[in-house]
Amino acid sequence: MNRDNSNGITRFTHMAALYRGIYSRVADRLGVDPSYVSRVARGERQSEQVRIALDTELAQIARSFAKYTGNGSGKKKLSGRPANGASARR
Repeated sequence: MNRDNSNGITRFTHMAALYRGIYSRVADRLGVDPSYVSRVARGERQSEQVRIALDTELAQIARSFAKYTGNGSGKKKLSGRPANGASARR
């Protein structure tokens, strides 16, 4: 397996670690139970406050990952290939 750096931590592992505990972090911030945050995320319950907190946390994770990968825009770098999967050859 190719490693992204010498200490053996892959970018995927780092990204997964950023998402770990998101419901608990949001629940602690809002003073609610993590299971309630989970239910809002799955659409079983409605809460504008929880949804906004989740969106904020996800945006923060995206910024952190973009900084980690060196892609400051937060968007995947384009490879120069057509987005629709069409071949450049004709």
